[in-house]
Order: sequence, then C-alpha cells, then structure tokens
Amino acid sequence: MTSAVECATIDPAAALAAARTELRTGQPSLNTLAQLTQVTEILLAQVGLLADQLTEARLCPLTGLPTRALWLAQAEEVVTTGPSVVVMIDLNGFKPVNDRFGHAAGDAVLAEVGARAGEWARGRGCAGRLGGDEFVLAIREEPGLGQAITDLRRRLIAPIGYDSRRLMVGAALGVARVYGRTPRALSGALHRADLRMYRDKGQAGRR
Repeated sequence: MTSAVECATIDPAAALAAARTELRTGQPSLNTLAQLTQVTEILLAQVGLLADQLTEARLCPLTGLPTRALWLAQAEEVVTTGPSVVVMIDLNGFKPVNDRFGHAAGDAVLAEVGARAGEWARGRGCAGRLGGDEFVLAIREEPGLGQAITDLRRRLIAPIGYDSRRLMVGAALGVARVYGRTPRALSGALHRADLRMYRDKGQAGRR
C-alpha cells in the first residue's frame, strides 16, 4: 500500500498524461505503471472518504437514526411492500427540559426517544429524525394497529433517567395511511400525519 507521503508527491494529472502518451506508443514504463497504481489508490481513498462523509450526513449523530433524505428512501421501500402507515411524532414539554436542565439533558431525551422509536419500529418498518424534536416512522399496516400506536406513545413518554433525575416529556402523534405504493402517496400521507400530529398537540402552528 502506498504511504500518504508517497501519495502526496504524485501529481495525478501528470501521471495520467504520461501514461496516455506512453500507451499511444505502446511502450508504457514500469515507473508510469507504478504511478498509475498510486493514483488509483489515491482515488479509491478519496471515494471511501466521501462515502463515509455521505453516510454521516444521512444519519443523525445524536440518535443514530436516518435524517430526512435517507429515511425517505427507506420509507419508499416500506411502502412498496404493501399497506403501510406514517407516524409523525413531536415531543411536548421538550423546551422546558432544555431550559431547566440544559442542552445536555435535552440531548439525552432526544437520544432516548430516538432509541425507543427505533426499537418499536424494528421489524415493522423504519424510524427517522426530521430535526429538532420531530421524529417519523413508516411501518407496515398490521392487525391491532391502534393498540400498537398506544404502546408506542406509552414507550415514548416513559420517564428518562438523566444525572439522577427522571425527565418527563409528552408526545403528540399523527397517524396516516399511505394510499398507494408511490413516493407521491408517501408524501400525501406525511402531510396528513403532520396535520393530525399538530391536532393531537392541541395547537394550530409549529412552535
């Protein structure tokens, strides 16, 4: 494997130009072939780095859940498997936790809520974090869905341990069936679930 110092001394453009010229003559040198190998290693390393950065950008660093773009891709896969529903979640009483106990406490709440939502969704579909204290799920429709949603709410509002305290938040939920198996059908369900979530929250607009 070429070292970082060796890679730094190579001019990829110059190496490729030299290789192109020598290949035209049918006499590529060992030095040129060696440089092409090093250029390939540089490019592969850069591709790997970009792939890692893309993965990090598509995952919430706090909860480990997919952010909007990745969640949408996963949700579209769930929708194509059959009847499905979207669940929008917004936390009640989250801001007072931040204000009273600090942002570290707020982060602990978000991380735990994300873990609970992800665990509940496992085997049913996928969970994601849209930002702030908003989460979203796409799950396959199942018998007893109403009871399952009640169980989800119960899990989300259970006390959260932090620094010898028991932090409490509520959860507003909006549930909407996806009428179809297309991205457009998913988008429509998201809109309806969002409206129902804010109706459940008991206020007309966003905080």
